[in-house]
Amino acid sequence: MEIEIIRDKNQSLYVYKNDELLFYSKVKFNWTNRIISIFNCNDILLLEVKSKMTFIKSDYEILFQNELIADNISEITNGRIIFGSGKRLYIKQDYFISLDGNFSYYFKEIKISQLKQKTWISKPKLTLNINDENIEFLDTVIYHILAIRAGNNSD
Repeated sequence: MEIEIIRDKNQSLYVYKNDELLFYSKVKFNWTNRIISIFNCNDILLLEVKSKMTFIKSDYEILFQNELIADNISEITNGRIIFGSGKRLYIKQDYFISLDGNFSYYFKEIKISQLKQKTWISKPKLTLNINDENIEFLDTVIYHILAIRAGNNSD
């Protein structure tokens, strides 16, 4: 299954499947922090995350989580998301040296999806391909992408 994620001029992200909006994010900036709010297609706030950026890394704090999220998210970092009762998805760069930022998501050493970026176009776009047998992880992967990539200008 292919999912498109498009960045607007305000660095918010919009997630589409077959041209139908699934999720979107809004970003508020202040000094070294970003507040990322993630909504579903019905404008219901699902997740709100505070990202504190430093030169070395970003720390994420979950400020709000809607009960509509099936698997409770307990931790978000740049490299992983922990949810449910200790399940974790983590990312690996697709190539040893990767300048394009493409990476894949793994669950217990099994590759479940791949994210490819096209940043050198007028509307920067990410393409997420997820294996059909791993569709149960789709929403969690999207939450992670929106949390770590919204407000992250990679142009």
